Amino acid sequence: MNETKRNSLANATMSRRGFVKAAAITGAVGAASGSMFSTSSWLAPTQALAEEQSEEKTCYLCHNFHCLGGCGLKATVRDGRLAKIEPRPMKDDRYRKICLRGINEVQHVYAADRLQTPLRRVGERGEGKFEVISWDEAVKEIADNVKAVQEKYGAGSLYVKKSVEASLGQGFSFVDVFLNAEGGGLTGLDRGIANGCEPALQTVNGNSVNSIWEMKHASTIINIGDNLAESGIIWTQALVDAREAGAKIITFDPRLSPTAAKSDQWVPVKPAEDVAVILGMAQHIIENKWYDEDYMKNYTSYPFLVDRETGELVGEKMTGTNRIGKKNATIVHSMVWDEASGTAVPYDQEGAVPAIEGEFTLDGRSVATEFTLLKEKLEEYTLEWAAERSGIDAQTIAQIADDYANRGPATINCAEGGPDKYANADVLGHAIAIIASLTGNYGKLGASVGFYSAGGGSLSGTLTAWPLPEWAKLSENKMRLYEVASKPNDIHAAITFGDAFTLRAANANATIDWIKSLDFFAIIDIYHSSAVDYADIVLPACSKFENTEEYKNVRVSQNHVYIAQKCIDPLFESKTDLEIERLILAEWGYDQYLPKNYDELNRKQLSNLKGNLEGITYENLIANDCMLPLKNGDNPVEDQVGYHEPIFKTPTKRLELYYEDLVDEGQAFPSYETCDEAYDGNPLKETYPLVFMQGKTRYRIHAFYSSSEWFQENYSPCVTMHPSDAEARGIKNGDDVLVFNDRGDFVCRAVLDEGIRPGVLFMAETTYSKYYKKGFLQNVTNSNLVERCYKMKFGPQILYNDVLVDVKKA
Repeated sequence: MNETKRNSLANATMSRRGFVKAAAITGAVGAASGSMFSTSSWLAPTQALAEEQSEEKTCYLCHNFHCLGGCGLKATVRDGRLAKIEPRPMKDDRYRKICLRGINEVQHVYAADRLQTPLRRVGERGEGKFEVISWDEAVKEIADNVKAVQEKYGAGSLYVKKSVEASLGQGFSFVDVFLNAEGGGLTGLDRGIANGCEPALQTVNGNSVNSIWEMKHASTIINIGDNLAESGIIWTQALVDAREAGAKIITFDPRLSPTAAKSDQWVPVKPAEDVAVILGMAQHIIENKWYDEDYMKNYTSYPFLVDRETGELVGEKMTGTNRIGKKNATIVHSMVWDEASGTAVPYDQEGAVPAIEGEFTLDGRSVATEFTLLKEKLEEYTLEWAAERSGIDAQTIAQIADDYANRGPATINCAEGGPDKYANADVLGHAIAIIASLTGNYGKLGASVGFYSAGGGSLSGTLTAWPLPEWAKLSENKMRLYEVASKPNDIHAAITFGDAFTLRAANANATIDWIKSLDFFAIIDIYHSSAVDYADIVLPACSKFENTEEYKNVRVSQNHVYIAQKCIDPLFESKTDLEIERLILAEWGYDQYLPKNYDELNRKQLSNLKGNLEGITYENLIANDCMLPLKNGDNPVEDQVGYHEPIFKTPTKRLELYYEDLVDEGQAFPSYETCDEAYDGNPLKETYPLVFMQGKTRYRIHAFYSSSEWFQENYSPCVTMHPSDAEARGIKNGDDVLVFNDRGDFVCRAVLDEGIRPGVLFMAETTYSKYYKKGFLQNVTNSNLVERCYKMKFGPQILYNDVLVDVKKA
């Protein structure tokens, strides 16, 4: 394609009549939305609308896949343009919610960063130089390159990944399996705490099995690593309800986040030292006998016997599915010491009276109960020790332990931010499971543990899957996202739906070097995200509001099932998820196995539904404005439910607190460890004295919404620091600063705030690299891996917050 055509797209404008028409439409939405059309130079040529075409319609759909809300939206379309976004009508006002991210879609859909046409790279990777090509050319080039790579290196040499940042709905479900690609497996995202607590508590990927609406039944709520007021804005009503009902809300955070500011108590713990506070609480609870012995005997593994010499559980070894879901694993039918008979018996023997504490001799071996070993383990974690490590005074730690143990029911909202992103996150998760099991604050109304920022405890429902040929499946997983920057792999080509690399992988410079080494890289995205500049071929996708058919994706969310109604036609040359997959797979002749359109796919997904979805059909879903509640038994429900009985899905049906598989790691019970890099006493702090952490903002979900001009006005890339740290470096509020370490650097604006611990920098999770004056935040993040986590359900996690840096004026 020639330079002239490239420039004509950049300079394309609306006709004067069309602009006036659009301005009139904008005026009905409010003056603030004028920017939707005022920067019209990026728009492809638009013909003026005839007066007789003027019309308004209302459409319904479900919002973002990854904004943690999944709100039902009501969209107003005027003259073919998205004009207003509102919460849709719901029977239960708790679900009639929307946040500024949803309202902002009226501008975001038309943002200047929208990809308009297929592109082919003409410069070096990373230069961002492209030429416009046709869809036919782009798809053929993708197919030719993928075929060449797979023929040379094998099917698994192709990596296909869908990124949550793309927010492309529920599409892109076929390319990876039909091309037998490597799918990346575990991502190393958001499961650090879950690695530690899930084996014991059987949460669901770290998510609470209880509903967030039950928080009003809790008397004490502890937030750890959660900033609900920004990460899951629509769910904050549940926190408000709980506080109004008398709950005491305590928030751990090195900075005074919006959630901490609305709490009864802010605990400004040092980064990565939440685990020290929890271990100190556990020791204090045991020392004061604030534990629930009946609960421990009947619903936990604390009476189980352990061989002191080997660290193995005592009992008959069997084969089955273990507590992290591994099949054909060795599991133990554990023994307890029966106080009635004075002998060891199976834990589930009828009439047994298990000893909760004690040491015994069994077949010449010294055995002890788990609780006995736990008490011994925790002896060193005194309040004074915890205070020294965490920066929180001993009296405060004792008070929090008292509140949690004695002011129940108590809930711990341990989310996917903050301490989840340090090397000792699994130890923290295990310690949280310990204090919950000691006090009986699990499996009760108002007493639970887990991640609540996505609501928690929703009814589930499985749509009918589109049938696939038996051979359509992923290749053996050999490369995980968290290993890209640190371990060699056999990937030679990649197709990503959204930016699955630069925004998510740590140590971005190493990740980019890997991307540059690929034989071929194609990306499908809605916006010009950071990874686009490194791609060989770029394809423009539709937003959730655009479609060529009347209905798009079906989705289960917030105890309801939704179908997305078409709002507007696809912008520019963008295509829907399904259209793109059909075009790509047609190059192999595989389009014959795919649904021909969304109508066929939706009808299949909504056929022969069972359980909570039973009775829902394509026709009645559309007849009810594209939304129906799930069912619980024979009754339609609009409420979320949790588990209010201590019935657990572990092999023993109890909370299993002793991790026998981690005996060699010294973590059968949680044993304190510093994090990898960001700890006091690390010699590296002499060079890089500041801890760099990142988290959520109300303006974005990861990088999504970066393109919003409205949000850019209020939240360009900035780093928050304590005034004392700034003064020591001659930095003033609003200065451009260079944040740096040995891995890389970036430049952004400094914001001074006394509501953050000295020695700590905070930055909202990444935005597109083009909005930085230099580099971007993932240049400095830590790509080291915790090897013991390979034994765990979710594998090693990316250490986004386990980072030391320094900062100076740019």
